[in-house]
Amino acid sequence: MDISKRINILAVVLLITLGVLVFLEDNSPYKKSVHELPKEEELSQDIFKDSEGEEFVQNQMPLYQEQVQVKTPKKFTIVNKQTWMAPPSGFFSALTHNYLVYREGKDVTQNLKDLLANIHGNFVLDVIPFSVVSDFKRIFLMLFRTKESYSQYTQRPSWSVASTDIKAQSIFILENSNFKTNFTHELTHIYFDGYFLPSEPPLWLSEGFAVYVQTQNQETKDKKWLIPYLKRFAQGNYISFNEFTNATDLSSYSKEDVMLWYAQAYSVVDYLLTSKTRDEFFQFCKNLKDGNPTSRSLYRAYGMPFNKVSSLEYAWLSYAHNKKGAI
Repeated sequence: MDISKRINILAVVLLITLGVLVFLEDNSPYKKSVHELPKEEELSQDIFKDSEGEEFVQNQMPLYQEQVQVKTPKKFTIVNKQTWMAPPSGFFSALTHNYLVYREGKDVTQNLKDLLANIHGNFVLDVIPFSVVSDFKRIFLMLFRTKESYSQYTQRPSWSVASTDIKAQSIFILENSNFKTNFTHELTHIYFDGYFLPSEPPLWLSEGFAVYVQTQNQETKDKKWLIPYLKRFAQGNYISFNEFTNATDLSSYSKEDVMLWYAQAYSVVDYLLTSKTRDEFFQFCKNLKDGNPTSRSLYRAYGMPFNKVSSLEYAWLSYAHNKKGAI
C-alpha cells in the first residue's frame, strides 16, 4: 500500500475517532450546553424563590443608608488574616474565592456559589479601575431569609432590603429574586466607596455610581423607574445643585424626593462617564480622594469649562435635555 493511501486511511480513522469523542462529550450527563446554563436572573429566582423576602421584591432601589452597626460577637472566624464574627445560630456558612457567606436557614449551595462567582466576575470589569486598585481579599456576605431577622440584626429602617459596612467589607442583604440588582448596588459601594477610605466620597457620587453600575446589566423593564425623572430633568425640573451636591443625609426627604435625588445622581454620573472616558472620571475621583474640593477636582480631570460646580450643572442640563428621558 502506497503512502498516500495510508495517509487517507489514517485521516478517516482520525475523523471517526474525533466524531465518537465529540458525541460522547456532548451526551455526557456531567456536561451542560452553554445554551442550557440559566441566566443569573433565573438562577436568582430559583435559589431564592421560597424566601420570605420575596414579598419585598419591589424594593428595587436600596435607599440611602448610614453605616451599619452590628453587635460585637464573642467568637470570630479568621480567614486570610481577616477576622469575621462566628455564624449566628441558624446560619450556614461557606467560603468561596471572593466571599465568606453566612446564610440564614439554608445551606450555601453550589448554585448560590456559582451565582456569586458569575456576578462578581462581570462586576469587577464594570468597575475598572476601582476594582484593580482594590486590596480587598474576601468580602463578608450575610444573607437573611426573613425581613424580621434582617431588620433586627442590621437595625435598618422598614424600607431597607440591603446594607453595607464599607470599613468592615461586609454586605447584609435580604434574599429575594431581585438579589442580583440589590447585591450589585451594595457591591459597588464596597469597591467604589472603599477606594476613598479612610475618607468617603460625596453622597451624590457614591449613590450615583452605584445606581449607574446597577443599571448596566438590567433589562429595560427594571430601569423604567428612572424614565419619569429623566423626563423631568429634560424639562429643567431638578434639585438645585447646591442642595444636591451638599446632601449628606436624605432622612428628611419624602420617598418621592429621595427617588428624584437618586435619579439625578445617576444621571449626573452617567454624564461624567459618557462625556469623556473613564480615565477622566477616575482622575476626578482621585482628585477628591486627595482632598481637593469638587470644583478643583473637576477642572483637573475634565479641563475647561469645568472650573466650578455650576459649570457641571449647566453641561449636565444640556445633556439631560438632549436625551429627552432616554436611559
